[in-house]
Amino acid sequence: MSSDETVSFSLEVNVEKAYENVRKLQTVIFRVMGLMRRMGLSEDIDAAINKIQTAITLLNQYRLTLAAAQAASGPLGWALLGISVATTMYTSVEFMESELRGR
Repeated sequence: MSSDETVSFSLEVNVEKAYENVRKLQTVIFRVMGLMRRMGLSEDIDAAINKIQTAITLLNQYRLTLAAAQAASGPLGWALLGISVATTMYTSVEFMESELRGR
């Protein structure tokens, strides 16, 4: 006895709240960076600003990955999501390694 069954499912990813929070955090970081430049708190301020700019770049990559997850449909969309996730992970590892090395 043979039986043909079709199973289908729909995956919906709702990342609006996370996307909104990333944008808020990015705004806070930009404002802190502006204040630090204006106040001239220390001679190492350029190094601190560089770290902040790297963090902003990383946050933007997370945001773009979330956007890719929302828009993923079809093979090209899923490929874009996979590349976005891989790039974000690689950049995150580089950032953590540079922080551990103290650069």
